Amino acid sequence: HGRQQPKAPRAMQREETEEERRARRLAKKAAKEARKAETVAGYSNSTNPFNDPNLNEQFVWGKKQTRDGTTEQDARATAKRRRHEVAAELQKVKESREKGEREREAWEAEKRQLDKEREQMAFADNQRREDEFQLQQERSRAVRRVEEGRARLVDLLTAGLSLLESDAAPSELLPNEVPDPLAVFEHSSEAELRELQGEISRHSDLDSGNADFWAAMGLVCDDALQASSGDTTVTAEVRGEIDAMLDGKSPAELDELQGQIVDLARQDTNADYWGAVLARLRLVRARAVLSGAHGRMRRRQAEVARAGG
Repeated sequence: HGRQQPKAPRAMQREETEEERRARRLAKKAAKEARKAETVAGYSNSTNPFNDPNLNEQFVWGKKQTRDGTTEQDARATAKRRRHEVAAELQKVKESREKGEREREAWEAEKRQLDKEREQMAFADNQRREDEFQLQQERSRAVRRVEEGRARLVDLLTAGLSLLESDAAPSELLPNEVPDPLAVFEHSSEAELRELQGEISRHSDLDSGNADFWAAMGLVCDDALQASSGDTTVTAEVRGEIDAMLDGKSPAELDELQGQIVDLARQDTNADYWGAVLARLRLVRARAVLSGAHGRMRRRQAEVARAGG
């Protein structure tokens, strides 16, 4: 006969008697209760907030039992009820501690966010003060070059823009007429225009109060550079046609017209033409902005001169 194979656990269970099965289940239940008894609300004898090494042990007061006439079964029921009360109390302590930790973490996260926002605001404020300081330095240098008779046209424009401020003093008057901004681009070489382009960019970064003026200067400068290099996207005939459509309109009217042209461009297949119209419109608007600024600077120059007597 061959060697007999060991029986599988399920096969052994099927061969158990009723008493053996009942004993096995009782033993399994007792083991489970023992494991459960090792902790109370997640705490054990070795780890609990009360530093109690006997947390899970059942206390029995023998003399009190004898005196009160209670049985051991009564004592066990009382101990079980007390155990449940302790477990509930410990659970409350645990939940309270976890809630406190969550609130502290939320407070710390909020504090970090506030500190970050405060730092960003401080940085932005410092940057604003630095830009204002640099702008004042730029204006002071421009006025000094004007006084010394070595001013560039961009210096005259910077000084002219200073006149538009409400606190302009007679000492800030230009010695001659305020130059036309558009004249800056006439008879300039490509090298001079590129240098001017850098100066316009620097003023645009610093002088946020006159952002529209410097943006217009940038557009006209770019167009002058394109023309000086002979790079044109439309013919003179088409440009003349577009200019006739835009002629005499104010910046506000040109802004309204731009919206209408954008709608037309969406419906028309001639995208190149409408793109050229929009580009020319922006240039015409920029020139109108500069002409308007020139008029205001001239009037302000006259007002400050009269106020100074």
